Amino acid sequence: MDNVDKIESMDKPFDTLLSRMSKNQLVVLRSMLSKPENIITSREIAKRTGIVEKQLGGVLSAMSRKRVQGETIIEVMGRDGVSGLRYKLNTKSISVVLAINKVKALINSYR
Repeated sequence: MDNVDKIESMDKPFDTLLSRMSKNQLVVLRSMLSKPENIITSREIAKRTGIVEKQLGGVLSAMSRKRVQGETIIEVMGRDGVSGLRYKLNTKSISVVLAINKVKALINSYR
């Protein structure tokens, strides 16, 4: 399966998943898509997105359970040593290029 076929096969399930996400989940996903290779703490995500850490726990927990073709969207990478967890975007589950545009369009639809 070449890369184009792989992207197209991910496209439909990912669209369905995105349409069911809350605005906060989309905002977190957009933040993680800006640097998909980075491992980031929940505290850093809270600073980037403006979502209170208390709410962010539920958002990240739900996102870590969401799957696209058997792969989770974000992966838990262990504790950060202080008070929270570290997360990484799972680039195997989504096409970053397609996701950036789709997430942006969905967030804009909330305005």
